[in-house]
Amino acid sequence: MNAPANKLHDRVEERILDHRDELIDLRRHFHANPELSKEEFSTTQTLADHLVTLGYEVHVRPEGTGLYADISPPNFNSDLQPTVAIRSDIDALPILELNDVPYRSRNEGVMHACGHDVHMATVYGTGLGMAAHRSELPGRIRLIYQHAEEVTPGGAIDMVAFGAIEDVDAVLGLHCDPELDVGKIGVRPGPFTASFDLFKFTIRGKGGHGARPHQCIDSIFVATQLCNALYQLVSRNFDTRIPAVISVGTIQGGSTPNVIPEETTITGTIRTIDPDHRNQIEDNLHRIAGGICMTHGANYELNFQRGAPAIHNDPRVTEVFTDVGAELLGADNVYHIPLPSMGGEDFSYYCERIPGAMFRLGTASKSPSNFLHSPNFDIDERAIAIGSRILARSALRLLHDRAIMKKTDRMMEGI
Repeated sequence: MNAPANKLHDRVEERILDHRDELIDLRRHFHANPELSKEEFSTTQTLADHLVTLGYEVHVRPEGTGLYADISPPNFNSDLQPTVAIRSDIDALPILELNDVPYRSRNEGVMHACGHDVHMATVYGTGLGMAAHRSELPGRIRLIYQHAEEVTPGGAIDMVAFGAIEDVDAVLGLHCDPELDVGKIGVRPGPFTASFDLFKFTIRGKGGHGARPHQCIDSIFVATQLCNALYQLVSRNFDTRIPAVISVGTIQGGSTPNVIPEETTITGTIRTIDPDHRNQIEDNLHRIAGGICMTHGANYELNFQRGAPAIHNDPRVTEVFTDVGAELLGADNVYHIPLPSMGGEDFSYYCERIPGAMFRLGTASKSPSNFLHSPNFDIDERAIAIGSRILARSALRLLHDRAIMKKTDRMMEGI
């Protein structure tokens, strides 16, 4: 795969490196001022102000959370010139930070424990580099700063409805990985993360005295039978060579030791890689719960909430990440991820519609590091400029290649 001949990426990356300290300061600002999902008003405004200063055309959602911003070369023509989008999530988690650092969260009980502060600064660094050379760009760069990644169904679906990927030819993303040392990235074509769905069962029986269970329909007993059946569902209904996992997170029933409760609830998550497996799950839940409840004379209600689908990384875009990572970091520092993560990520909503891929950015200064969603999560901030450069070079590579393809297609239309 040939790089653009004019070495534009070198000049873009040089500007990123010249502003490393500014990017670290920006990351620390976001880390100290985290906002929960759907409450990212100040974060969105700060990003909008910075991007307008760089010359971006900024589009903020009417709700005030989430935006996309474009920078284009003069006389941009979408028929001949492509658009590549780069996405960052912006929300934080309801976690009390335990780090003793100057940029510790000032919003008590809220923390950027998943690295979205890093994502924001990294994508901004890419945008900063591009803005300095907009007249030389072979197409349009779009930055997507997305709200509410941490909640179901995910803010990406709102951004799609807002038009964030209209006329976009490819979308790029990244995620912090505290299990990779700084200076390394992780890549994987195809399945990258799992879908994420939630379920809640309400089991209704007949309450009564704990000494007389024969007079009752014990909702807790029925719930335990259902839990056991749920854990068997995957291994006895799906091809076990394809990952899927059901986890029960809560069982709640009763409030007094000597009373059999009328009602018990079960909540949990379902994660699948294969879309067919995902589509079968809800029917299987009804079938299993219906059979168990009928056996014991109970009733049930199922609330099933579909979250983000699985990410399936586009092979071509992943190849670009791989090549660029090898160029910038050395081939030995590009880790080929052997198995998909069973975690969820709503970046998948973009990849369902256009070619896209995500890579993992090494952020650990020593191994092992504190995991994501830990109250002690922090990063080696050298990772920010590394991620910015990889995104910048990858985006320029895709713009260059897609521009050639579009021009060739237009020429063929004229034959």
